[in-house]
Amino acid sequence: MKSHVKPRWIVLSVLAVVLAAAVVAVGAHVLQALHKTQNNPKADVLAAQMVQELGYSGSYVQIAAGSVQKYYPVDTALVESEGLWLASGSDKAGELCCFRLHKAEDAAKVKTVIGERLNSKAQVLHALNADQYRMVQNAAVVQDGSYLLVAVSADSGAETELFKKLLN
Repeated sequence: MKSHVKPRWIVLSVLAVVLAAAVVAVGAHVLQALHKTQNNPKADVLAAQMVQELGYSGSYVQIAAGSVQKYYPVDTALVESEGLWLASGSDKAGELCCFRLHKAEDAAKVKTVIGERLNSKAQVLHALNADQYRMVQNAAVVQDGSYLLVAVSADSGAETELFKKLLN
C-alpha cells in the first residue's frame, strides 16, 4: 500500500515551521532588547543610584534634566541622557555628573566641554578655597562605553569604582 501525502500538507507543514522559527527569532530579539535596557540605565538613574549608594543623598541636590545644559553645555544631539548632582553643604565644589551618549565615539567632544567646565570652576575656586580647588583639580572624568562620569570630590576614586561596578 502506497502512502500518499498531499502537496498542500507539505506546504502547510513548511509554513508552520517557518512561522515557529519567526516567533522564536522575535522572542529572542525582544529578550535581548529587554536585557540591554536593564543593563544600560539612563544616566540620571545611574547618577541617582550612585548618590544614594555613596551616602550623598543628604548633601547633594539633583539638578533638573532641563537645567544640566547650564552647567555642561553639551550638544544635545550627542547625549541620550544626563544626570547631575551638586553638593549643597560645606563641600560646595563637589559634583557627580553622568552622561549616556548615543555613540561612544562622541566622548572626546563631550570631554572637551567637561574640561572647560572644570577649568572655569577651578579658576573661581583658586583664590577662594584651596581644598575645593584641589578637589576640582583632581576631578575624575571616566568613560565606560557610551557612559561618561564626572566626579568632583575628596575621593573621586570611590565614585569611579562604583561607576564601573554598576555598569559591569
